[in-house]
Amino acid sequence: MYTKNKSLRIVFLIYLVAFLVGAFLTIFLDDQTDLLSKLFFIDIVLTGLVFAFSLRFGNASIYDPYWSIMPFFMLFYWGYYSYIDFWTPQIFLTCFVVTAYSFRLTYNWTRRWRGMDDQDWRYSMLAGKTGKWYPMVNFLGIHLFPTLMVFVVTIPLYYLFMTVHEFTWLNYAGVGVAMFGIWIEWLADYQLFRFKVMHNNPIAVMRFGIWKYIRHPNYLGEISFWFGLAMMAMGFFRSWELLLGPLLMTAMFALISIPMMQKHLIGRKPGYDDYIKSSWKLIPYVF
Repeated sequence: MYTKNKSLRIVFLIYLVAFLVGAFLTIFLDDQTDLLSKLFFIDIVLTGLVFAFSLRFGNASIYDPYWSIMPFFMLFYWGYYSYIDFWTPQIFLTCFVVTAYSFRLTYNWTRRWRGMDDQDWRYSMLAGKTGKWYPMVNFLGIHLFPTLMVFVVTIPLYYLFMTVHEFTWLNYAGVGVAMFGIWIEWLADYQLFRFKVMHNNPIAVMRFGIWKYIRHPNYLGEISFWFGLAMMAMGFFRSWELLLGPLLMTAMFALISIPMMQKHLIGRKPGYDDYIKSSWKLIPYVF
């Protein structure tokens, strides 16, 4: 039996080991390799390491913090190879924005995760549906697929750390959009946490604050953050290809995550179908 505190200590040690392994590979792997390809290889290795621990403890939710911790590791990676003064405005703002994102998301996960006996309902559903194929589905769908998504949306960090130019209005606009996304996520998390504490009713429908207008404000914040990061890089490298990651992220939420969540909640929470009719998925409805 693992208490929440013991479970969190185990997860902390897992990610500490992963960070140290990533740092070792960053420093000692062949530097002649393309830096993006090298980071991709390290990303896959660390995903496999976390996957091994999730099998050991029988809980795929051990991977969940990877989504927020890996962008923070990438600050170390690109900072190690960058030849730009670390305290220039572009580096400082980039580190501040990504660190704020990583801290908020990781903190929220630690606050709501109950321990090793608590696994995301979607993972348990997949385990029940796939049976003996679940280990493969677990690695490919729960671990590898999100890793690939995070890698794609963090490619703008390459341009932010490796480009010697002054920030333009587009860079600063990207900072604003990214911080707006972090604020939206923080507000949604705070309001939802207070609602759960005050009502202590697992089938109650959250219809207060920002949730009154948007059913998935946390997804809106997530999408806004990655678009903001892409805009920051586009201030240096005007390529629409940098928007590919945020667009794929938006498609994943709109076509996979939200429909799955709504189907699950309609069956669990009376009145959720009425809530769907009176609110929007991602864009606030104010009239």
